[in-house]
Amino acid sequence: MNKTSEGDGLLWRFDGDWPDALGELSAEMHTIDRDACWIWFQFFPLALKDLLDATPDRKVLEQVYQFRGTYQLADIPDTSHRFLYGHRYWPAVKRALVPVMADEPKPTLVETIRSLAARLDGPSDLTLAISAVGLMTLRQVGPDFLTRPYSRIVGSETAEQVLRSRATNAKRGLFGRSKPRVVMDEGQSDGWFPLVPGQHITTAAELDKRPHHETNRRCSIGNGPIPVDCRSGTCGTCWVGILGGNEKLDPVEPFERKRMEYFGYWENPFHRSDDLRPLIRLACQCVARGSCGIVIPPWNGVWSRKRQEAVARRT
Repeated sequence: MNKTSEGDGLLWRFDGDWPDALGELSAEMHTIDRDACWIWFQFFPLALKDLLDATPDRKVLEQVYQFRGTYQLADIPDTSHRFLYGHRYWPAVKRALVPVMADEPKPTLVETIRSLAARLDGPSDLTLAISAVGLMTLRQVGPDFLTRPYSRIVGSETAEQVLRSRATNAKRGLFGRSKPRVVMDEGQSDGWFPLVPGQHITTAAELDKRPHHETNRRCSIGNGPIPVDCRSGTCGTCWVGILGGNEKLDPVEPFERKRMEYFGYWENPFHRSDDLRPLIRLACQCVARGSCGIVIPPWNGVWSRKRQEAVARRT
């Protein structure tokens, strides 16, 4: 299939421009989705799509790179970004992408993203992030998903209300005492678990004994909502994005940094390697001192450049 027939011909020429474009637009994005947008682009980087395209045999991929879960954006184009507040504009984004593809191409990626956001019925600070996600989804998946019906159930909370509840303590007990918590799903009233300050995030999650394995096959019985195969940074299964409360987390240690590089989670231009508290962490190595908000990616694997080079040498 040629590039143009996938409906994303206008976007291929921008492949190297995405990090700078997001950097330029970040200041214009509402705080609610600024970090969430960077997290999404790290969950589904173009380098991952290139690897998937180069190895179309799923069984080979899953065996060699230990992929588990939903690692192909094409399988979840309508829900991969559910953790963005701007997800409520997704049906409008899909409709607006059709005329954007037909329009005269904009000279820059920034102008293309702004043009799409301007077509949505919402303030630009809330539509820029989801517009960038929409364009990258089109770039990776092609236009077929645009015709699939999708209705987003919109919550009544304003962005400011969600921000106030993000990374805040939960009221519990007879006298309404507040206790730290980890919010893992802002769309669910019970989408959180309690935290004792100083715990690793997976340690806190393990105390949540609800049957999360029934909705996420990567979870195991009794181990909580975050998929884990170890507690020592060996497997890389428990990587998460930090949506809120990053300042309440301990800075990344050299061991965690090395492991994240080994798994390949930081091998993309959207990771800021000099951050003391990056947006992508290993939950089993990340100590929380207070309430925080996380998003659990739908997949995990070991696909670093070193792993790919080793595979190439064997084939």
